[in-house]
Amino acid sequence: MTETVEAGSEIRRTEHPARRGAAWLAADRMAVLVVGLIAGFAVGLSFHPPQLPAPAPLAPVAGSAPMADGVAAPAPGATPVAAAPVDARVVRHVAAADGRVRIGVFGDSFGIGVWDALYRDLPREQGYEVLRFGKEATGFTRYNALNLEERAREQLAKDPVDIAVISFGANDAIPFYTKEGGLQPLMSPGWQRIVGQRLDGFVRAIQATGAKVYWLGLPAMRDPVLDANIQAMNRLYAAHMQALGVPFLDTRSLSVDEKGQYTAHLPDAKGVMRLMRTPDGLHMIGIGYERITSGLIDRIRKDADEARRRAGKTAPATAAPGAGA
Repeated sequence: MTETVEAGSEIRRTEHPARRGAAWLAADRMAVLVVGLIAGFAVGLSFHPPQLPAPAPLAPVAGSAPMADGVAAPAPGATPVAAAPVDARVVRHVAAADGRVRIGVFGDSFGIGVWDALYRDLPREQGYEVLRFGKEATGFTRYNALNLEERAREQLAKDPVDIAVISFGANDAIPFYTKEGGLQPLMSPGWQRIVGQRLDGFVRAIQATGAKVYWLGLPAMRDPVLDANIQAMNRLYAAHMQALGVPFLDTRSLSVDEKGQYTAHLPDAKGVMRLMRTPDGLHMIGIGYERITSGLIDRIRKDADEARRRAGKTAPATAAPGAGA
């Protein structure tokens, strides 16, 4: 199998047929809003701060409740899902691959940052293959542009994985429009119902392959309104993952200072304060993604060890420095 990597920052939009008249303009205002927000979020896709242009400020979403009181969900991490044994299908995959474990990372631009961290910290020389299944400017409110469940089924049919990591949401802190239900304000009952159904279907499609699934929550955000909405969305995701038997890994505690506030500088593994966030106040730079994925990497290593033990295989020996690939 070859590694699935999508280069660039392609933004996919649904093209509308040419229409005339004020009635169409009024009906299509939400589509214009969504496309505009997609373009705004695409500004911060690079992981190297010097390459990032100054992003436009994020505007509060009209009609949204900042803390989303309607979310009947536990706080992230309050009800952790017990570690489940590795599926027998994964054991067979690992046996056939002579001990190599394949990890697929799904998400938007933030999820691609997670993939980058896992790719570096789970190297091929140690028996891992980390595949990038993410795509920028995607989310569960954007199925008019890309159906994530259908895409995941196609990707996994081509490149099956043993462990799946999911990190979505930064693009979904917006209202959206459906032909059947009309405008769905952010975190309204209709918004939660539709997004919940979509993310459930997406996760179940991955689970159907036998892969072990992890959902990595989003960290603190600099903009207070966006941060409040992201917290509410994290609670919604955590509740759905609890029902699906999927561990939800909270990252907020790893992205705030001692007072629980957003900060761009955090201690590294040696306790040295380092810059970890990009200028947009949303994404992270490489070392920041490594910080929030450290616990996830520990879990993946344990799953890999279990799968190899049950498959009667060992991890490939680490290549000596300077050895050829």
